[in-house]
Amino acid sequence: MASHACAVHDLGKGHVHVRHALPIDCSARGVSMRPEGRPEARPNAIPKAIRSARTAVSRLLAILLLSLLAGDPAAAINTPVPAALPETGLRPAEIRVTLDNNYPPYSFHTPDGAHVGIVRDMWMLWSQKTGIPVRMMPLDWSLARQAVEKGDADVIETIFRNSAREAIYDFSKPYARVDVPIWFSADLSGITGVDSLRAFTVGVKDSDFCIEWLTDQGITAFQRYPGFEAMVDAASRQETRVFCMDDPSARYYMTKRGVQGRFRYTEPLYTGELHWAVRKGNAALFRLIADGFARVAPEERKAVEERWLGRPLTGLVSPQTMDLLVKLLAGLAVLGAGALVWVLLLRRQVESKTESLRTAVTALTASEERVRTIFDNVTDAIFIHDLDSGAILEVNRRMREMYRVEGVPLSDLTVEKLSSGVPPYTRGDAAARIHKAADGEPQLFEWHARRLDGSTFWVEVSMRRAVIDGNDRRLLVLVRDITERRAAQERMEYLSRHDALTLLPNRILVQDRTEQALARSERNGRLVALVACGLDRFKTVNDSLGHAVGDALLRAVADRLKAAVRDTDTVSRGGGDEFILLLSGQSDVDSVVEIVASLHEAMAAPFQVGGQELILTLSSGVAMAPADGKDFATLLKNADTALHHAKAAGRDTHRFYAEAMNAEAVAHLSTRSGLRRALERGEFLIHYQPQVSLETGAVTGAEALVRWNHPDKGMVPPGDFIPIAEDSGLIVPIGAWVLTEACRQAAQWHTQGLPLSVAVNLSALQLQRSDLVRTVTRALTDSGLDPLLLELELTESMLIQNTDLVMDNLRRIKAMGVQVSIDDFGTGYSNLSYIGRLAVDKLKIDRSFVADLTRNHDSAKITAAVIQMAHSLNLTAVAEGVEDAETLEALRGLNCDFAQGYFLGRPGPAEAVERAARQVNPFRVGV
Repeated sequence: MASHACAVHDLGKGHVHVRHALPIDCSARGVSMRPEGRPEARPNAIPKAIRSARTAVSRLLAILLLSLLAGDPAAAINTPVPAALPETGLRPAEIRVTLDNNYPPYSFHTPDGAHVGIVRDMWMLWSQKTGIPVRMMPLDWSLARQAVEKGDADVIETIFRNSAREAIYDFSKPYARVDVPIWFSADLSGITGVDSLRAFTVGVKDSDFCIEWLTDQGITAFQRYPGFEAMVDAASRQETRVFCMDDPSARYYMTKRGVQGRFRYTEPLYTGELHWAVRKGNAALFRLIADGFARVAPEERKAVEERWLGRPLTGLVSPQTMDLLVKLLAGLAVLGAGALVWVLLLRRQVESKTESLRTAVTALTASEERVRTIFDNVTDAIFIHDLDSGAILEVNRRMREMYRVEGVPLSDLTVEKLSSGVPPYTRGDAAARIHKAADGEPQLFEWHARRLDGSTFWVEVSMRRAVIDGNDRRLLVLVRDITERRAAQERMEYLSRHDALTLLPNRILVQDRTEQALARSERNGRLVALVACGLDRFKTVNDSLGHAVGDALLRAVADRLKAAVRDTDTVSRGGGDEFILLLSGQSDVDSVVEIVASLHEAMAAPFQVGGQELILTLSSGVAMAPADGKDFATLLKNADTALHHAKAAGRDTHRFYAEAMNAEAVAHLSTRSGLRRALERGEFLIHYQPQVSLETGAVTGAEALVRWNHPDKGMVPPGDFIPIAEDSGLIVPIGAWVLTEACRQAAQWHTQGLPLSVAVNLSALQLQRSDLVRTVTRALTDSGLDPLLLELELTESMLIQNTDLVMDNLRRIKAMGVQVSIDDFGTGYSNLSYIGRLAVDKLKIDRSFVADLTRNHDSAKITAAVIQMAHSLNLTAVAEGVEDAETLEALRGLNCDFAQGYFLGRPGPAEAVERAARQVNPFRVGV
């Protein structure tokens, strides 16, 4: 028996099918395995020889065959018996085997929930041979890998091997080879391999090897599914059109769902080999398992295989008899062929002359039929005109369908009847085009055509003079229906100047109208006002009720704004929840004030959207021409500045632009430039605030807080520069620097015998970047810090921004072992399902509740509820803003785990945290 799986080559497609997951005998001569597992004869086998022999020879062969079959063709197969299981030390109480729970036929669940498959049956045989119990742990694939890496399982099954995994596992010899192609909907075309996937989002199973392989090829757009069955269901609903799946599992689930005819597949991207593996360096366990499998007899392996893959057909004769029979038939075939050669030569001479005559007649008939078939089945309408009379001589079937003239004689069809008749699409315009084509100048133009029922449509017409049936006075006209193309062009032109959601003019169109209004105002002396409007707290509606409700609300707001102004004014949407209003021809500032006030009044009434009653307010900023600007760009900039001041004044109000606002904008720009220089000059530093265990009183970690030591202004408060850094995007490089420096400091504490963790705040912008995981990895690698000592803090609002990239970043960070905490918990809109899915480690109670803990009964109840909820979810509760001993004692009474605040330690240099960590007396930090 061979010790490897049999690979079967498909000569038609040039790739390898794998149908045997267990060792079988692949050495039989003259037989290979079909994809269904049945034997097929090689090209020199019996049927070809029998078909080439005559009747007499066939009878002789039948007699010989019966004689041969009377013998005993069986060949003895010597199967080595494995040696006894060697002593490898203390025998384990059990072997825990984890594997993918969604990978038929190797591992899957029946409808009643039972775990079955080839791998399970083989391990049951292993257990029988060794006497060691085996506990199968079928899990989601990503969880199966984590189970081995955390020590919750001893062996991982059905795993592919690559260089990255070789650093973690010791692999067995491969016991199966599996093709992995790209599958796609049958109505698609052009999917040929990895290079054709760059315009698609590829469906993949979460944590599957295919993700790693495609990522190495530059494919990064994925739609992840928990398992192969869920992916096939999604593909059946056309939620994903292109997906990567192992060949055996794909065929199993497609056949199970009855949708196999709805998909096609490419050549294999790669052929993976299945192994079992143990953690790197566990030689004793590896040897124990390998020796146990050596005790499983080939017959037992074959029985498991036939149970799940079906029984192969066995030959009627032995390989030796088959070889003898093939040689005998080949010799007889040669003799028979020689005897018939002379008959064939004579017959060919007669048939050759007959065939040549028949071919000539058939060719003439086929040529005529072919031309007629093409003429009638092309997708364009075809006219043949006579240049002398102007008559239409012939049309194809598509022309009659396009113009709806079935049954109408050609003599009744004229160019005038088939044209809209509206200039420039009249009979005279058509005659001019025909005249140019007759002079040898081909014509290609768009035409407004008319059907005989009066309806009109757009066509593209191609005219060319042609020689038909030997007459050169013919005009060949091809007509293509472009109604949909024209509609799409008009729609695109409309959308290029209008907002797709509200259908209001966009910024391009309002700019054009503003420039026209400014030109008119110079002539008539009237005022022009540009009003920038923003919806207050619209993001809250979007995040809590969903984008569908948010979009409906934006459309309702657009309708109210249009109703509040004159028809001569323009309401446009600038993007997001911002609108721009152009008020032209105003007599004075008071008239503008009245219009702006009416806008706010119109927004006061509640909106009824999606069964919800929503109350929304408006903030607006006004810039007047010519006082505040004489062009669109200046007016819009100043109106935006006024809008920011209206929002800063408490929202639901309006502000006019003034010079003081401009000065403030300049100061904002100065701070932004200073931040960029500060990062380059090393003006940032980190202060650390200690975090204390309320059970022991010991300092267990610290939160890293960035500070800006400005060379002229001194220490700049975080509130003065953090918002500007976030608006400008500079928070990303600043955050990366803070992360690197904090990891370095925590690693230094560790070398000094202080295993303190460090907490670093992430901004929403950092969390949404694709390079976040690389930044965290680099900080840990450069510092040498244990990932368990790093804690990344994010706010509740970041969880609401549930983009695929955010969730993927958090999952990958958690997989590294980094701790994740939710900061300011209780002030936002939490989705507890996200907290559970992301395996968050800590909840940090917002300081507003902690500060009133001993003075406000509601704050005390909220704090107690958060702590209880955290503990029920196996999370750690951390209180922020502890300012006095009374609050500290109250938190201890509520069984809060950790706390930080000025009473326990103010933010300061790293040395202060070191001193506090070395103190013995609980709750006397003194930083």
